[in-house]
Amino acid sequence: MKIVVVGAGKVGYSLAQRLAQDQHDVYVIEKNGDRIKNLENNLDVNLVQGNGSSIALLQEIGIEDIGMLIAVTDSDEVNMLACMLGKAAGIPKTIARVRDTEYENGTNAVIRDRLGIDLFINPEMVTAQEIYKVLKTPAALDVEDFASGAVRLVEFKIRNNLHVTGIPLRKLELPPNVLIVGIMRGSDMIIPHGKSTLEYLDNVFFLGAKESIDKVEVWLNEVSRPTQRVVIIGAGLIGRHLTLLLEADGYDVKVIEKDLDRCEQLAALVSRSIVIHGDGTDVDLLQAEEISDNDVIICLTDDDKLNLLVALLAKHLGVPKTFVRVGRLEYITLMEQVGIDVVFSPRLLTSGQILRLIREGENLINISTFEGSKAEAIEISITNRSNLMNQYLKDLKFPGKSLVGAVVRDNRTIVPKGDTQLLEGDHIVIFTLPEYVNKLLTYVGG
Repeated sequence: MKIVVVGAGKVGYSLAQRLAQDQHDVYVIEKNGDRIKNLENNLDVNLVQGNGSSIALLQEIGIEDIGMLIAVTDSDEVNMLACMLGKAAGIPKTIARVRDTEYENGTNAVIRDRLGIDLFINPEMVTAQEIYKVLKTPAALDVEDFASGAVRLVEFKIRNNLHVTGIPLRKLELPPNVLIVGIMRGSDMIIPHGKSTLEYLDNVFFLGAKESIDKVEVWLNEVSRPTQRVVIIGAGLIGRHLTLLLEADGYDVKVIEKDLDRCEQLAALVSRSIVIHGDGTDVDLLQAEEISDNDVIICLTDDDKLNLLVALLAKHLGVPKTFVRVGRLEYITLMEQVGIDVVFSPRLLTSGQILRLIREGENLINISTFEGSKAEAIEISITNRSNLMNQYLKDLKFPGKSLVGAVVRDNRTIVPKGDTQLLEGDHIVIFTLPEYVNKLLTYVGG
C-alpha cells in the first residue's frame, strides 16, 4: 500500500521504519530540512520536504493511489487539517495524532465522521492505558488481551523461580490451557519448541485462557503484594491521564512534579490523589514521603537519565517495582539489565496502535508488538476463504518462526496440539517475529 506519513518526529520515524519493514510504499512529508537530512541515511522511504496539508504536494506524489495518510506532527490542528484535505481529495483512510482530550469524549465518533478522519490517536492516553493494564497484573512486565478478552498474553521475567529453569518445556507442567510462546534471552527473541529451556533472567511469554493465565504467577512462585499504592514522577499529559485512571479504580496515588503550574492543573482534576510540588531526585523528599511504603514507582519525565536515576533511587529505598518511560530506544535493554522492571516507549506504543489499523482486514482481528517490536502476536479469524480452514496444525507450514498459541472456538479457549483442526469461525492467536508477518498473512489468506 502507498502510505503518506506527515511529520518526521519520533513517532513518524518509528512508524515509517515499521511500514518500510512491512514493504509498504512509504512517503514521509516533513517541513524541517534538518530532519529530512537526518532521515536520508536511516530510512528506506521516499522523503519529501514540504507541507503535508498541501493538496498540490499530494498531487505531485500521486494522490490517486495513496491508500492512507497518517498525520503525526506536533500540532493537533495541522494533523487534522492534513487528514481533512487528504480525505476530501479521495484518500480512503486517514489517521491523526491528536493530544486534545476533548476528542476523547462521547462526541468523538461524530466529530471524526464530520471531519473525515478515520482515527484519532492520543499518544499520552495510549501510554497511560498500557501502564494501567500492566499494573493490574503485579508480577507481569506486559499484558495483552485477544479474542474479546478470552485469551491473555503475559510476560514475566525469570528471577526467583529457578525451579523451572534448565528443564525442557515438554517436561514442565504448566497450568492447564497455558502455553509458552516466546522467550526473550538477552537481545534475541526465541520461538520455543519442546526441547527449549527457561534460563535465569529470561523474559517469558505465556499465552492461554484468561482464567488460566492468572495461575501463572502462582506456578512461578511470584509472591507479589497487590498493587495499591502508586508514586508517579511527572505530571505531564501521561502522568495526568494515568493519575485519573488509577484514582477512578481506587488506587492510592501520589504525584511528584517540579513544575508548579502542572501541579496546580492536576490538583484541580483529582479528588483523592496527592500532588506534591518537589524534585523526584531529592532523597530527603522521597524518604519524607515514605516512598518505601509504596508498591510501584512510575517515572514519566521527558529525561531518560532522570527517570532511570529516580527509579534506581526508589529501588534502593525499597519500592518493589519500577516503571520507566524512555525516549531513546537504545536505552531499553540497558535499563532492563540494571534492574528496571518495566521500560516503555510512548512512540512505540503509538506506532503499534496505528499499525493495527493499517493491518486490519476481514480476517486480521488484532495485532500487538512486544519488546520494542522484537515479536508480534496476531489474532486471525478463520473464514471460509482462509487457507487454514479444515487444516490440521501438524500439516501447516507457516513461513519462518511462528507458533499458534491459542484457538478460541464457541467462547472456549483451546491450547492447540498437532492434531487440532482449524474450523470456520475459529479465532487463532499466533506468536511470531516481525519479519515474517507479511508472509504469514499471505499464507493464511482469506
